[in-house]
Amino acid sequence: MKSYVAQNNTLLEQVASGKLNARQRWLPIDSIDFDFPEMDSDDLRKLFFGCYQIKQTTTYAEEHLDVHGDFAIQVSRERDDIIRCAIKSRHRNAVKYYVWIEYSFTGKPILSWYCQCKTGARTAGACAHIATPIWYLAYARHNNFSPAKGRQRIKQAIEELQGESDSSGTESD
Repeated sequence: MKSYVAQNNTLLEQVASGKLNARQRWLPIDSIDFDFPEMDSDDLRKLFFGCYQIKQTTTYAEEHLDVHGDFAIQVSRERDDIIRCAIKSRHRNAVKYYVWIEYSFTGKPILSWYCQCKTGARTAGACAHIATPIWYLAYARHNNFSPAKGRQRIKQAIEELQGESDSSGTESD
């Protein structure tokens, strides 16, 4: 753990310098042949120093899946070993944090990460914003993850209500 604490956060430095935050430098992973290192639950627990963040990843991931069951993740045009995604805050609706993750297929699968939240720059452990895309890409999609049925029904009902309110607003115009 001491070795993690002593590390510089290289992704933070790259984001701060403007090298990784320009919108045009990113492609959706579904538009390319994308692969990510597979990890088991023990690997994830070691990476995040426990299971607290891993327990939060399921609901975070469910909130960020699109209608096709895909996670909106982007890969860098310049470096195919860095991804980013936007994660909505659980505490404030209008806030979203960008997360950057550097990975490798040789040696350690996850090399570094950075999130824009208050605790996202740490190098020992990670926030749930960072844990979610790592968990989804490295574990969940290889282990037949699907959203909980109850949450799917609630989400569908909310979307239907929003659709009804949108259509009733256009009728009165």
